[in-house]
Amino acid sequence: MPDQRFEMSEHVQNVLTGPEVKLFTEDGSVVPGIAGVAGVSDMIDAGLEIGADRLIMQPGSAFELHTHPGAHILYVLRNRGFIHVDGVDYEMTEGDTVYVPANFAHGVKTNPEVDDVLEILAFGVPHMPIESTKRMTLVK
Repeated sequence: MPDQRFEMSEHVQNVLTGPEVKLFTEDGSVVPGIAGVAGVSDMIDAGLEIGADRLIMQPGSAFELHTHPGAHILYVLRNRGFIHVDGVDYEMTEGDTVYVPANFAHGVKTNPEVDDVLEILAFGVPHMPIESTKRMTLVK
């Protein structure tokens, strides 16, 4: 392992108090009603980046059906929502973790019965910066 040191400024980020940024599709369009807060990320073995970010979804918002270049785990921090896989909506609620394999088509949406934000912590390998247009590819 290379000479690696723990650096507070690089290895600790608060996703509850950090600045919210917009998310973008691969064509540079803003994802409406959804913001993110960047968490920590760093390079691991084989040049892959690992990282976690907080996603804040306003009522009525959704991530359309999309894929990611890497696997990720979603952890529901607040509220209830749905993950859409293979034509089925599966409910997610506070405390749930959801594993999504690399390049697996899925969508995420808020629960229409809840008039409050849905907050999710998204862990990914490889990780893409929260505002990257390469973070997700929409499925046409």
